Amino acid sequence: MIEVDRRTLLRAALAGSAVATLASCAKPVQDKAAAPAAGSSTSVDGSKPLEFFNFDGGYGKEWTTMPLDLYRKEFPNADVKLNSGQQLQQQLQPRFIQGNPPDLIENVGMDGATLAAKKQVMDIGSLLDMEAYGQPGVKVRDTLLPGVAEAGRYDGVKYEMPYVFGVGGIWYSKPLMDKHGWEYPKHWDEMLALCAEIKKTTDIAPWTYQGKFPGYLTNPMLMTAYKAAGPDLKKKVDNLEPNAWRDPAFIAAAEGYQELAAKGYLLEGSQALTHTQSQTYWAQGKAVFIPCGGWLENELGDIAPKDLGMTMVPVPGMSSADKAPFETVTGGPGGALIVPAKAKNPQGGLELLRIIVSKQCMQNFTKVTKSLTVVKGATDGVELSSANKSMQDVIEAAGTNMFSDWSWRLWYKKLLDNSDKAMAALMNRELTPDGWSKQMQKYADETAKDPSIKKFHV
Repeated sequence: MIEVDRRTLLRAALAGSAVATLASCAKPVQDKAAAPAAGSSTSVDGSKPLEFFNFDGGYGKEWTTMPLDLYRKEFPNADVKLNSGQQLQQQLQPRFIQGNPPDLIENVGMDGATLAAKKQVMDIGSLLDMEAYGQPGVKVRDTLLPGVAEAGRYDGVKYEMPYVFGVGGIWYSKPLMDKHGWEYPKHWDEMLALCAEIKKTTDIAPWTYQGKFPGYLTNPMLMTAYKAAGPDLKKKVDNLEPNAWRDPAFIAAAEGYQELAAKGYLLEGSQALTHTQSQTYWAQGKAVFIPCGGWLENELGDIAPKDLGMTMVPVPGMSSADKAPFETVTGGPGGALIVPAKAKNPQGGLELLRIIVSKQCMQNFTKVTKSLTVVKGATDGVELSSANKSMQDVIEAAGTNMFSDWSWRLWYKKLLDNSDKAMAALMNRELTPDGWSKQMQKYADETAKDPSIKKFHV
């Protein structure tokens, strides 16, 4: 797995930039191989090969079969290939340098801000005004959930297309909670009290997490701090303001989460577990709580017992004095489908993208991956699991108290990587909470002062 928080980047995709422009929607014309479907890019050459590079992670690759088959049906003379991997930075960076990147990429792991700044990705804004695949007379933008058309931009220009509607939180088994009469806490002191009860009365660990990828635990810790301090905290940190990381809310949250390790509330060895190991142990009932995104159910697959009753809930706040409500979550449109500027068949990549975000393909995505998507009505006729229902409940309860992610996590990859190191040190008790705060401020200051890093502001 890549050496960053593997799905933070996938969920992220809420900023974007671009540097080249594809043809906009127009009346279909005859290409070399076939007439494009109504509303498709008029410059698609149906005789050209097409390559889609899929991130073979939590959502797998089964979902790609339908859109690729639909593209083959539209352009029967095209040689359409799917390649997959988990080390996209290592696998695709050389191809970008050589000038032969894939035509469409599900980007997890490559630095989106750098790709945009170096003009290596295309402006895909024209997609929004194309006719939605399979919905004559309807524009793509009108099929999308609120916020999706605006997502995936840098400096106001759209270069990434989200495809999942994700939400992050804490997971537990409802039958397990009900069996013991445990009530999920809304504040961190209550969480620690529940952890003490769990440890005292059962042989189940209160928590586990994906220790080899510390960003999984950074997410909820930052959310606890956000709830304590309110939205201004996020703005200061995202804008790399001096001493933003020295805010007392961060230090208090770090103290609270470090107590999970200090008081023995973590499944033994959690700090050294991979995502699959920790998630498997959790599904087996060896821990009560685990932080993760909406892909958890699909990633577990058959490992999860049928009666697990997977349930997502918001991250606990710090106290009753919190400035943001308990229902606040990180969520919204996520994922990043990109068309490289130097692709051999960028118009074909854009057309495949148009097909992917069609209602029929997004319905299929939900069926196959058990995950929510960015297209209206994509859950119509789909039987939702307890996990999906709980995520929908979280999204509905959050209302306007939802934000996409901390923007610095999207904009500054080096800072993101360094935050993983700091989080690991905190949970290994190699850094005190105050020391963690100082370390994060040091990393942020280095980013702010580095002239080679393009800066963004909220």
